[in-house]
Amino acid sequence: MKVRVLGDSLEAWTLAGALAFTGCTVAMAQAELPDADTDIAEPDLLQLLRQQHSAGRLQLSAADEPVDLLLVACRLPSMDALQAAVAGFVSAVKPHTGTQPLIALVQSVAIGTTDGLQAWLDAQDAGHIRALYWPAFIQSGRALESVTRPERILLGCEHEAAIAVMRRLLTPFNRSRDTLLVMPPKEAELSKLAINGMLATRVSYMNELARLAADKGIDIEQVRQGMGTDSRIGFQYLYPGCGFGGEAFLETLNQLNTELDQTAEPGLLSSVFAINEQQKDLLFQKFWRYFKADISGRRVGLWGCAFKPNTSGVEGSPALVLIEALLAHGVQVQVYDPMALPALKRRLGSREGLVLVDSAEAAANGADALMLVTEWKEFWNRDMASIQSAMISPLLLDGRNVFD
Repeated sequence: MKVRVLGDSLEAWTLAGALAFTGCTVAMAQAELPDADTDIAEPDLLQLLRQQHSAGRLQLSAADEPVDLLLVACRLPSMDALQAAVAGFVSAVKPHTGTQPLIALVQSVAIGTTDGLQAWLDAQDAGHIRALYWPAFIQSGRALESVTRPERILLGCEHEAAIAVMRRLLTPFNRSRDTLLVMPPKEAELSKLAINGMLATRVSYMNELARLAADKGIDIEQVRQGMGTDSRIGFQYLYPGCGFGGEAFLETLNQLNTELDQTAEPGLLSSVFAINEQQKDLLFQKFWRYFKADISGRRVGLWGCAFKPNTSGVEGSPALVLIEALLAHGVQVQVYDPMALPALKRRLGSREGLVLVDSAEAAANGADALMLVTEWKEFWNRDMASIQSAMISPLLLDGRNVFD
């Protein structure tokens, strides 16, 4: 199958690499592959992209030629923008070619977008092209595995020929058991939004409990273990911490919040957002109180600035809020992260008081406080006695409940 992928996101590159690996010819407009300093630098993914490009199945700087499937993996602000993005594909595909040409939307979209695109295609005398919704459940840190070993594959489509084409395309990722769930487009669009909304709600609920536990002198980790043993609840996304982030995740939640605000007064999800923003400020407030507001001129070591482990992205990361607050109060911040420092530098630039260092030990050296923001595995079993001896004061603010 010939596929064209629109976009430069993690979803775009992951789907392009995975489909090329199965034998598809995949075309992208980008002139070069992402490198290790980009926000999507996941080692397995970068290696696969290089392999598929060398094999000729992943083609860059590709002209807008006829293909069987157009994957829209870029975030577009409006229906007009979506129509403009697919116009080249529509004009290139001729009817009665013996194949079923498809446009698949993979990003979170407003409810009704897929049906709206199909209505536009029909009005353009391009009804031979079918629009469908194939939401990408790609998790940063394990992006490639998210596609090749999916928990579920949602497909928003009611056209039998299009469903058959997609089922055949996805067979390599749907072998051990049938994870494909087909439903109308609107149901699939809301399902994508609802899943991320539920995950965010669980995290914020745990953060609310963690605040109560702290006030009562209760170990929230033991509470988490007790909750997780209930089969109706489980252990996923029950970790309290200093806030969640991630560009795709936050955009999905914003989309869901927009949909909900159109039908009712601000409700549960608005509270989820508010709690998350409060959590991002939590470590700064603890630091402020510990030094009784005397923080100007102090030095803080920051462990982790990526929004989650095993990623190089910082969009929505609690570290951004924390660093901005510390710098605004005259605090020097020494940041170490195994992968995300290039992204942090692109985001914040050269700021007075911001120092990017190459090791966890360097971040802690001479610090008045050490803040753990991203729970990279390399932070779990450090020689903390040695770390403490290099600090001015032994204040550890653990934003992820890594330490006792």
